[in-house]
Amino acid sequence: MKKILFSLFLLAIPFFYGQQVLAQLLLPGDSLGSPEQKAISKSVDNLLQDFFASQYLKYYDQKYSHVRDSNLFDPKTVPDSIYANRLKLLPTTMDMTYNDKVRSFIEFYVNRNRRSVSAMLSLSKYYFPIFEEVLDQNHLPLELKYLAVIESALNPNAVSRAGATGLWQFMYGTGKMYNLEINSLVDERRDPVKASAAAARYLKDLYAIYKDWSLVLAAYNCGPGNVNKAIARSGGKENFWEIYDYLPAETRGYVPAFIAATYFMNYYNEHGIMPPENKFPVITDTVMIHEDLHLQQISEVLDVPIEQLRSLNPQYKNDIIPGNSEAYSLKLPINIIPQFIEMSDSIYQRNSSFFFSQPTHFLNAQQSSSRHTTTKIFHTVRSGETLVKIADKYGVNTSDVKKWNKLKSSKVAVGKKLTIYRQSPLSSANNNSTAVNSTQNKPAADTSSTASGQTVKPEKNKPAVSSKSPKIHVITQGETLSSIARKYDISLSALTSANNLSKDKPIHAGQKLKIPAK
Repeated sequence: MKKILFSLFLLAIPFFYGQQVLAQLLLPGDSLGSPEQKAISKSVDNLLQDFFASQYLKYYDQKYSHVRDSNLFDPKTVPDSIYANRLKLLPTTMDMTYNDKVRSFIEFYVNRNRRSVSAMLSLSKYYFPIFEEVLDQNHLPLELKYLAVIESALNPNAVSRAGATGLWQFMYGTGKMYNLEINSLVDERRDPVKASAAAARYLKDLYAIYKDWSLVLAAYNCGPGNVNKAIARSGGKENFWEIYDYLPAETRGYVPAFIAATYFMNYYNEHGIMPPENKFPVITDTVMIHEDLHLQQISEVLDVPIEQLRSLNPQYKNDIIPGNSEAYSLKLPINIIPQFIEMSDSIYQRNSSFFFSQPTHFLNAQQSSSRHTTTKIFHTVRSGETLVKIADKYGVNTSDVKKWNKLKSSKVAVGKKLTIYRQSPLSSANNNSTAVNSTQNKPAADTSSTASGQTVKPEKNKPAVSSKSPKIHVITQGETLSSIARKYDISLSALTSANNLSKDKPIHAGQKLKIPAK
């Protein structure tokens, strides 16, 4: 009974029916084969958008393009017995049946699509260790890694016509069902590690239903509902080849394509496909990001190609890591990690006001009422505090607090730092919060800055300071040289010159700066 209920649960999921494509296997210049092969293939021009794939393909075209049309390794001259024996020798637990359908796919790839195979071999050196670790942790056959080859051609940014996304081609609903975060900034269907973990769980769930890997592959492609219909129409047979004629056309080619992928990823040398020179930085490491960060900031400070950062971190859709809301991982080549840590202050400050401006509705409010100033506050959540209490404390809406901090719910953990924008200066700073002035086009004529970052009116009896007298500004948390220059309506070069600074030199809260007269 439990098995039946579990099967019904899976059938209720909006499955990968749009994994309708074995997509992403062809590159410009590669050719389509039979109608059945056309049904499971489409253009993979977007694979060329991957930084490392494009770098490798340039290398391939320069060195091995002459091999492409060679007939020296024509797979049609290979006897069936050799293909069958090679598949039999592979150390797999999954069934590697050899027949005419499998042979047609082998010929399809190793003859007409050599360049595609070569590109995927290059990418596999980076992705396969990730897949294998996840599969091994879940006690699944390691050869399931070849499933990503026929799903996405190892392109984490692959998107099918139906919207299936990433290396494992998750549809939106299925990705959510397997706890992948999908929003305007982050799409974990593109994250090689998290998407692989979700795919492993999904494959285990399917195997719990069918206990047969060929049927699992078929269900992965067209959904359990279609597989169950095929089983019923065949009179209850539960072997892929026996229900073959009752499956959708694309799915009929899916298992043969998987077997062919397993073959050519192991026997490419036998067909004269050159071992690829790996252009991918195989050795990487991960750092956790706790503040908002743009990949362009890293690129500019560390002189790393932005395309390389995108390829290593494809889950960040707009190049933005929303670290203020929660901790996110950033993958970098291992040799870059020490520089990133050493120069982190410079990286976060690099054009931060450009990449992370104030919320638009606050800017509009500030422009419409010159009597108010927008103050940015960092509040650390204390024990017993709720989001409602915190919002009431600062006179703001709970929904705005959630929006500013990209919170999914009203629950906040003790110790979490929240960013709050308030349209009036605070009378005093709390022990567990720090108020800082937001960026303004011009400083108010009747205000001055204090070390705590608050704006206070000068005493009436005190003489006004001459506009030509030197001013001292105490840097508060979150400020940059650019924002300070704009605050006092002076040029960045004037500010840095007056303080013997370079525009890229790190600054810190509490540091005092001379503000030159205009």
